Amino acid sequence: MLSITTPRNKMATVFLSSLTALTLILGNSATVSASEPGQQGIPVRVGTPAVETVQEWDEFTGRFRASERVELRARVNGYLEEVRFTDGQMVEKGDVLFVIDQRPFQYAVDSAEARFDLADKELKRAKSLRRTKAISEEDYDERLQEQRIAKSELDEAKLNLEFTEVKAPISGRAGRNLVDVGNLVNGEAALLTTIVTTAPIEFYFEGSEEEFLRYARSARTNKGAPQRGEGYPVTLKLQDEDDFVHEGTLNFIDNELDENTATIQVRAVFPNEDGILLPGLFGRLKVAMAGPFESVVLPPEIIGTEQTRKYVYVLDAENKAKRAYVKLGGLTESGQQIIKEGLTAEDRVILGGLHMVRPGAVIAPIDMNAMQQMQSGEGQ
Repeated sequence: MLSITTPRNKMATVFLSSLTALTLILGNSATVSASEPGQQGIPVRVGTPAVETVQEWDEFTGRFRASERVELRARVNGYLEEVRFTDGQMVEKGDVLFVIDQRPFQYAVDSAEARFDLADKELKRAKSLRRTKAISEEDYDERLQEQRIAKSELDEAKLNLEFTEVKAPISGRAGRNLVDVGNLVNGEAALLTTIVTTAPIEFYFEGSEEEFLRYARSARTNKGAPQRGEGYPVTLKLQDEDDFVHEGTLNFIDNELDENTATIQVRAVFPNEDGILLPGLFGRLKVAMAGPFESVVLPPEIIGTEQTRKYVYVLDAENKAKRAYVKLGGLTESGQQIIKEGLTAEDRVILGGLHMVRPGAVIAPIDMNAMQQMQSGEGQ
């Protein structure tokens, strides 16, 4: 193919050649500049982790339930004649809360008493005749059975009359009245009200299979530890509270795990003397598996994640960054992360500039421990 070069084409060729040379020069310069920090080391903050006496807590969420809850229903049919409590009132066991029209039941008692009196007199007469052989054993047995049947009918009539007064079976706080005076109460089908006991009150939550095994093994290895969790002290806070101010104890762990969720139900009990805790409230609970212990702690923000593993960057003997995989515990009261495995108090941990750090990178460490010591000395 014939190529024709004009003066304009020559100028373009010279410009492109110059631009290519400049690009190569800048590229080489950039490569050198990028390699210099790697050779001199990336300046980042480094320090040894703190060791503190910590208390490890596990946190769970759940809801309160009444320690006792009763749905109050009538045991006889009749028209509601009287309501003897106000909605939300505290009631005592045995208090009469509802009265059903007693007149039909009183008539039934009177009728049953009359039949019993007659049957009882007939039995006494039969006994006297029996002594003189003036009555057969068969007639005497018949009188005896009639008297027993009459007595049973009388007892049933008295019991039904007693059931016209619907009493509180437990002490607690009544709900609202669900049936007004004048309505027909259809026995056990009609719910009249509910009563709940809230002092003490119970808190239900679920723990994982791993947590259950950890607590169970801890109870076996620690002599004197509560068995099955009973007696473990717990603290709780409500949604509008910043601190765990409510104190209680664990008192029940279920006898089996849910196969679908691999969790087990656990219960704690709280005195609730001030009545602030009500059934249905959401809460966050803390429980300590063991007593205080010494542990390495780190700020949570410097901990990285690699799939399911957690790690921090540390320096080796050549000041190169490497990942130290760690097993985490809970958080301390000040928000520090408890490190249970994978790190010692002598390890040099990279505390800042993590976005620039990669495994194998050469680090120019800025010793934060030395800086803090110098600042402390200047302050004195």
